[in-house]
Amino acid sequence: MTDAPDSATETDAAARGSRRRERTRGLLLDATERLMSQRAPEEIRIEDVAAEAGVSPASVYVHFGTKDALLAAATERVLGVATETLRAAYAAETSPLERFAGVGAAYLRLVLDHPVVVRYLTVTGERGPRAPVEGEVVARFSELRGEFEQSIREAVESGAIRSVDPELMSYFLFGAWNGVAALGLRRDDLALAPERVELAVIEAGLVLLEGLVPEVF
Repeated sequence: MTDAPDSATETDAAARGSRRRERTRGLLLDATERLMSQRAPEEIRIEDVAAEAGVSPASVYVHFGTKDALLAAATERVLGVATETLRAAYAAETSPLERFAGVGAAYLRLVLDHPVVVRYLTVTGERGPRAPVEGEVVARFSELRGEFEQSIREAVESGAIRSVDPELMSYFLFGAWNGVAALGLRRDDLALAPERVELAVIEAGLVLLEGLVPEVF
């Protein structure tokens, strides 16, 4: 008669298996995000993702089933990070002017850490969304831009900055941040190293804030 399996051993094995699955899933999502920052969704193949992640193509099907599901999962992860990051900046317990500056810093960090955001917003701006995953990115960032507009409106109403059009200012800054960040994705003489992108936005932001502060008579 054989002894019954040790429950502690089974638990340990299950925990190791769970960690291994999560690690593989993370590798696949990271690889997908990198490829999404370089190619359109229709140009990404399962085999490319697997090679980038260092796993077998079969692992992609095991964890996500289809390429569309994989792209959707990678996009949702990025959108989750974007939403959490920017809404935390909007809700910061600081002065309206500091919160306004903090949103800019948070968005800059986001696009530098996740260049796929700039890639998708640039591509969809040129030709319009062609896939559900692209439409989802546009919809979420349209929503976040609207929330940024509201934070500018609050800064104006509190007297923290000059009286500017919150909608136009939000579009200008959103476009400026994405435009400068896009230079980091270029592969020609107009390319700008990520650290230089960050410095450029910080320097411009300081000049902008200086101009937005109301004059004191």
